[in-house]
Amino acid sequence: NISAAALNQTEIKDIYPTIVRELSKIWDTNNFFIALYDAKTDTLSMPLFSDEKDKFEHVSARKTITKWVIGLRKSVLLKINDLKNLEDSGDIDLVGTPCKVWMGVPLKAEKEIIGLMALQDYHDENKFTTDDVTVLEFIANQIAIAIQRRTMIDNMIQASQKAEEAAQSKQQFMSTMSHEIRTPLNEVIGITNLLLQGNPREDQMDFIKTLRFSGNHLLTLVNDVLDYNKMESGKIVFEQNAFSMNDFMNDILRTYSYRAQAKNLEFEIIKDNNLPDEVIGDSIRLNQILSNLLSNALKFTKSGYIHVILKETERNNNKIGIEFTVKDSGLGIPKDKHKMIFESFAQASPDTTRHFGGTGLGLAICKKLVELQGGNIDLESEPGKGSSFRFVLSFGIPDQEIKPKAGDTSETYIGLEGKRILVAEDNKINFFVANKFLTGWGVNVTHVENGQLALEMLEKADFDLVLMDLHMPVMDGIEATRQIRNSENPRIKNMPVIALTAAILSENHDKIADLSINDYVLKPFKPQDLFNKILKNTK
Repeated sequence: NISAAALNQTEIKDIYPTIVRELSKIWDTNNFFIALYDAKTDTLSMPLFSDEKDKFEHVSARKTITKWVIGLRKSVLLKINDLKNLEDSGDIDLVGTPCKVWMGVPLKAEKEIIGLMALQDYHDENKFTTDDVTVLEFIANQIAIAIQRRTMIDNMIQASQKAEEAAQSKQQFMSTMSHEIRTPLNEVIGITNLLLQGNPREDQMDFIKTLRFSGNHLLTLVNDVLDYNKMESGKIVFEQNAFSMNDFMNDILRTYSYRAQAKNLEFEIIKDNNLPDEVIGDSIRLNQILSNLLSNALKFTKSGYIHVILKETERNNNKIGIEFTVKDSGLGIPKDKHKMIFESFAQASPDTTRHFGGTGLGLAICKKLVELQGGNIDLESEPGKGSSFRFVLSFGIPDQEIKPKAGDTSETYIGLEGKRILVAEDNKINFFVANKFLTGWGVNVTHVENGQLALEMLEKADFDLVLMDLHMPVMDGIEATRQIRNSENPRIKNMPVIALTAAILSENHDKIADLSINDYVLKPFKPQDLFNKILKNTK
């Protein structure tokens, strides 16, 4: 019965009543205990302890008879004179009421002694025999198996709980770091967008556009580190926004041509003429991929050229596949290193970091970003013959492609005049940037600095829409939106809410969906993107 209980019970405490019941059929169990030994703390715990004279639950193992038997690693049957001799020799210190006879059997789990099971008697030193020791050894083996199995299960549960807690702490840390690091970058990029709206001179335009793109590139590098863990778990959100591929590649050309010229390298972008200008996809992630590949090309190319080649691979319905190739005449990569360089923190040579810098994350991130979008990244390279990185991404094609008129690169913002918008944003510079654009579009703006004030303002006045920052003191945008959706006032309950966020982390994305937030705008926002989403949600 003890053996069956040991194998069938999942909770170790559930087998103790069975042990006591079955042992009492053989011996008097009024003086019986099981002790578990913790080697790290050198202590004994007594999950099962029955004694006529004494009571112990948790004691130091030092110089106890239990610790002595565990060290001996074999069963013992000791009478009162044996116990006194052990005490006189200094092997043990007797504690509690002296017994007439003591029988102890180690609990062995494979090669490890995890504790001891013992019976003692205060009246008859001939109470137990060597046959009793043999029986107790058999029972102890079954109990040790049960304890070991339950301990392993408990350890797995605790490890799982700790891993979950660590993951949550890590996610919270990443979310906080994401917000703290991206915020000043967003401010810089937002101000450059304002400068571009102020009709700068033509000679200033290139500088401001380069400043904006460099800010975006710096943001991309920050994203590499902050987004890495999300990429590893596949928990990353890809945008599906319309953008001009021509403008995007011109920004790439403008930024990297300066760096290429500094090394006397030819830098060229080669495109199929039949590629559509406007496509639907994630320009931020595309920039992340190309920026990493081009930074590597510039780093490892001493002379010659760097080319970015765009080719159409397929087109059907409203989808197009575009093949991007980053080709250089640089150092090249040995074939046996082709696979390794796509691994996290790996580089082709141990000297690479010392000579050229870098974290070893760039290509791993490129690979992840391409694969998460359903593609693969291929490499052709030999030492001394340069490298060619190639990947294909799928983009949507808008039903009606917007083509700017010749000579007209300005955007048109008509349709928001007179709209009343409540902006909940605690960062003064972020509000300054948003307010400049909103008022420029004819919007009547009311500003509050946290979610609690936003709720109070909604009770006082009518608005057409709320722009809600997700990270704010007192009450964040998530909780404020939850209370808006739970409001008994239909006007407030149905208020359109657009989230403003520095990054859509996976948990925020789920919360946005759960709360029925109408839309979200990533900071630093593109003026046209913000305008379009407000217009869509205020019609």
